[in-house]
Amino acid sequence: MNRLPMTEYADHLARPTNRTPNTGYDSSHRTSQRSTTMYSMHEALARDRMRESEQRSREARLTRSLAAQRRWHRVSLRAQAASERHAQRASQVGLIG
Repeated sequence: MNRLPMTEYADHLARPTNRTPNTGYDSSHRTSQRSTTMYSMHEALARDRMRESEQRSREARLTRSLAAQRRWHRVSLRAQAASERHAQRASQVGLIG
């Protein structure tokens, strides 16, 4: 230590440096590898969520389509029954030969 006043010494210690400690391994590579792994994992999870969402959408579309077909089938059955009733009443009255 070169006998700096205490405040200058504290400033010197607090001053940021651009040097990285030499620890024998490349921590930036490990960090970037970990970062890439996390990114890949999150990307895979997002793809899975997207697939599940698309599957739910397909199932909902199919359900709506089947429900609509069922409703129209019931409407057609009622219309056919009404038509038969009207034809029967008309033949009883003698309007239709």
